[in-house]
Amino acid sequence: MVYGKCFCVEECQSYHSLSMNHKLCRRLFFIIIAVSICAPSVPAKRSDTNPIFVFHTDEFWLNLHHFLYVLGRAENKETDAAREAVSGAPADQESGLGKLNANEQKIWREAVASYAAGPSKKDIVFDDPMPAVTKSLAVPGNAIDPAIQPILLRASPIYRKAWWKKHRDANRRWQKSMDALIKLHGNKVLRFITNAYKLQWPAEGFPVHVSAYSNWAGAYSTTGNLLVLASQSPSLQELYGLETIFHEGMHQWDDQVFAVLREQAIKLNKFFPRGFSHSLIFFTAGEAVRRAVPGHVPYAEKFGVWQRGMGPFRAALEEIWNPYLDGRGTRDEAFAALITKTAIEPPANPPPE
Repeated sequence: MVYGKCFCVEECQSYHSLSMNHKLCRRLFFIIIAVSICAPSVPAKRSDTNPIFVFHTDEFWLNLHHFLYVLGRAENKETDAAREAVSGAPADQESGLGKLNANEQKIWREAVASYAAGPSKKDIVFDDPMPAVTKSLAVPGNAIDPAIQPILLRASPIYRKAWWKKHRDANRRWQKSMDALIKLHGNKVLRFITNAYKLQWPAEGFPVHVSAYSNWAGAYSTTGNLLVLASQSPSLQELYGLETIFHEGMHQWDDQVFAVLREQAIKLNKFFPRGFSHSLIFFTAGEAVRRAVPGHVPYAEKFGVWQRGMGPFRAALEEIWNPYLDGRGTRDEAFAALITKTAIEPPANPPPE
């Protein structure tokens, strides 16, 4: 599951917060108060007939781009190329190459080599111009990066011939599976998370761009709440796919939640730690699905997320956030208690202004 924006606002802003001195924090205090006041404080009053998600499964260029991206990383022998969500891409490529003549194979391998030499060296979530490239391929009307466009254009007829039908069919099967789960559990999960966060879900539904591959994590969110999810990732099937799309959708609230958490931290003259708001999403989304489907093991527990740097937050979430989810106290009381429990001291020698 990404860590896309999952990876992003929390990681980047918390790093930033650790470098700020007290005076700057205090200057931000009133701005933060204003932001938190302006943020919605109650869940959206939406009909259960409104879509929760809007799936896009037939985006040819987005799928081609991500396939070339993960193949380029495999060619570069990047360590994340061995991760489950992308490790099958080279074998997928080989199966399709058998459908091509020698010249088509040559053109395709040149396209992969071009990505390996350029785009695939970058992090698809954080490194420019990758977020803009993703947006240009997913949202009509955006210009495609001129360094990438000719590669895609040259590879496109070959991708269409050898892989596109297989990938599109996988996307559609995955959506069909999600549609069935959303029909059974979607409104219950949505009510749980919006009630927990006291924030609104878009009435028109949250867009999910489905691609055969995305990145090493299988799903990521980036600039503008753009969510890309890999339909062929083994860890994103069935209920884990459902938990993931709600998890990623919750990143639309990062700015509001970050402002409120920082406000609580400033009151204590401390910083809230890196990764905290992301752990909150993991916990809340997992609990939402577990309570809708008894017996479900949340993603973070199933796939060892708590053992990868977020373990210290789990005990605090169990102690403080879980009772709040059961109906005890208010959101901001729970946030304040969590910050009190997990906040870290500011640097001993803050940098000069």
